[in-house]
Amino acid sequence: MNSFRQMRGFTLLEMLVALTVVAILIAVSLNVYAVFCHGMAETSDRYVRFATESANELRCRTRFVRGLPPCDSAGFGAFQGDIRLRL
Repeated sequence: MNSFRQMRGFTLLEMLVALTVVAILIAVSLNVYAVFCHGMAETSDRYVRFATESANELRCRTRFVRGLPPCDSAGFGAFQGDIRLRL
């Protein structure tokens, strides 16, 4: 009985339980990370679209102020023509 109490270490069952818990934690954390990356990519795409549209609108308005022909954006050219007639 004395030799049994002096043994140190883990049993095979304890190691398997520990590895199972670690595997579950890794699977959950990788899923959360994938969802985070997907959301970040969507947000980045939306921002790029917004910034591009804003830059194009600003470019069209700047062309009007400089007296250049209007842009080809839908509906914006007619609006610019109305302003030119009033000036």
